[in-house]
Amino acid sequence: MSPSILLRDGKPFLVIGSPGGATIITTVLQTLLNRLDLGMSLPDAVAAPRASQRNGANTEAEPAFLDLPERAQLERLGQHFVLAPRAFTPAPEIGAVTALEFQADGRIQAVAEPTRRAGGSAMVVSPGP
Repeated sequence: MSPSILLRDGKPFLVIGSPGGATIITTVLQTLLNRLDLGMSLPDAVAAPRASQRNGANTEAEPAFLDLPERAQLERLGQHFVLAPRAFTPAPEIGAVTALEFQADGRIQAVAEPTRRAGGSAMVVSPGP
């Protein structure tokens, strides 16, 4: 679950979490890096391919991650990728993020996985103040 709350100027900016046991930390971190450092929209950051390294010889990765051009660069640095195990669906996957982003105009954007674990649903029941 790992609920994480990020503040901007002392006010809530992002709330994010994921189930997944050992993959929670890498799932949340990659989603945050995609959103904050790479400038992806929140829906794109949640949907982006993932990998998970937990101090082993292999880095587990989703099929779409294995197709990224950056894979070759990482392998030259010594990374070894293997397909992530299948969890709750027929396709290998890592994590299942849900997130909220508080917009400057007071609205809240709610985002859930578009395809992992058969997709999710996220919505705001009551608008913010």
